[in-house]
Amino acid sequence: LATACCVLGYLPASCGVHLAEGVRVVHPVVAEIAAAMLQATMRVLPSELSPVHREFPRAIAKSAHIDEKAVETACAALRKSVLEGNTYQFEALSVVLRSMMPPNSGANQVRGPPQEATLEKANLVWSEQDYMSGPQENLRQLQGYEAEYAYRVANSKEGFRDPKVLEGALDLAVAYLKNYAVDKADAMYAATETYCMERGLPWDVKWLQDCATLRCKQARQPEAAVLLEEVAKRTPPHPATLVNLGTVYNMMREHEKAQEYFEAAMEVAGHDEPQKDDLWNMGIAKKNLKQYDEALPMLLKALEGWKQDEPHDDVTIAKLHDTVGSCYDLMGRAEEAVEQFSQARMLFGRSIGAESPLYGSACEGLTKALMHAGRYEEAFDRLEETFLNNADKDAIHPTPLFELLGYALEDIVGPGHLPAETLGRLEGPIEIAVKNMIHRGLDQDGNAGVVFERMAQLLLRCGMAQGDDYQQQVAARRRQFARYLLERAGPLIDATTRSGEADLTHISAIVNMELQILDAQDALYRKVLGSSVGAQQVLP
Repeated sequence: LATACCVLGYLPASCGVHLAEGVRVVHPVVAEIAAAMLQATMRVLPSELSPVHREFPRAIAKSAHIDEKAVETACAALRKSVLEGNTYQFEALSVVLRSMMPPNSGANQVRGPPQEATLEKANLVWSEQDYMSGPQENLRQLQGYEAEYAYRVANSKEGFRDPKVLEGALDLAVAYLKNYAVDKADAMYAATETYCMERGLPWDVKWLQDCATLRCKQARQPEAAVLLEEVAKRTPPHPATLVNLGTVYNMMREHEKAQEYFEAAMEVAGHDEPQKDDLWNMGIAKKNLKQYDEALPMLLKALEGWKQDEPHDDVTIAKLHDTVGSCYDLMGRAEEAVEQFSQARMLFGRSIGAESPLYGSACEGLTKALMHAGRYEEAFDRLEETFLNNADKDAIHPTPLFELLGYALEDIVGPGHLPAETLGRLEGPIEIAVKNMIHRGLDQDGNAGVVFERMAQLLLRCGMAQGDDYQQQVAARRRQFARYLLERAGPLIDATTRSGEADLTHISAIVNMELQILDAQDALYRKVLGSSVGAQQVLP
């Protein structure tokens, strides 16, 4: 059913049900899917039954009373929900259509092993694209591949048991990863895991390897390490596996272990002298081990090698600029770091767009380098970009948001003598971040409470009851938002302290103090207006 839902999203506009006009127009493919749905699970009991089973009647044709028109109508409505991006309607219709399928016993659903098939690398064409044509063109290209895959699924009868369908799913999932469509990739890997594991090599290793990449992009590195260790168990030593393990352990701050994996990868690959990718990997490990004098020459040599060998590979060259910039910044060479991060930001921006987490990473590095260079106004510009990038992405996480708010409050506005009103530029991105966290269920623990408090602190700093009428209204709106966040944060922080997970009593005290300041500021505002102002504690 899930694959049928995808298919329906890409049928021509002529299919569908026009209920408002009272005319039902059903595309042939919709009708075919509906008919197949009615018949797919129809089972008839054996004609020769023991008399024991004949005392009372049985439902022989279990799909006999399903309303075909209702199925067709729901399928067409499902198509409409896909095209409009109406996830709520899509979810409800998916459940309804699944519930309408004829009941089946487990005995009828058991099937033999899937047909043998080889996973052909030559067929994985969608994942081989570089996606460096700008965000709009990348999206057009990706949606075209989704449509191709939808038609492939529509022409299959076995869903993910069909090797061509499963192969396409793995191909499309990597295309999603390259475009940082993390939610879509996650759904695809969740749907295909059982089928890949059932087939064994090489399907299972492909799934494990690529799902590990997804977990890294979701900031779930320990899970990625487990998946990659499983790959290492199932396959002979391979440089790519060892490099991936080194990369994950680097991200987990186990830098010496990462360095061992990178050295092992060089040995397995038979490299007597390090290649440009070896220099990059080893340079990152040494940078993280604070061996900057060794790391920087390696990274610069890797960067020059890539520029010479693959001058049009904007994304990889931008990643190297980002890494070199990080090394310069850690060495205290802020202006040189600014130059490197600026190059990375420009290359990412023109090739994959400002919504990519890679772009956000370059902006964050540039923010810190500009801060360290004392260029505070420019630093806040880049911080604003970084915060929105983090707030709106699939793999949103509270920790980067908390750190960025700290830079704004403690490292830029104060030291740079910027007006407090500058902080108000983060009001919109903060609202986006809160809603995204709520949508993903990340608003229910102490981490959320701590982030909400810091968001409220920022809004309070730029929400004082002062200025002309317009400024007062804006400040009142920000205080209202801050109050909502503090009312959400307080119970979460208190619960974390009570559970023994962490002692956050000092933050609870800050929350109470900030609520008192809000009360005082609202009282001043009411005095200015000469009338009461309600403080609705709701999300804008």
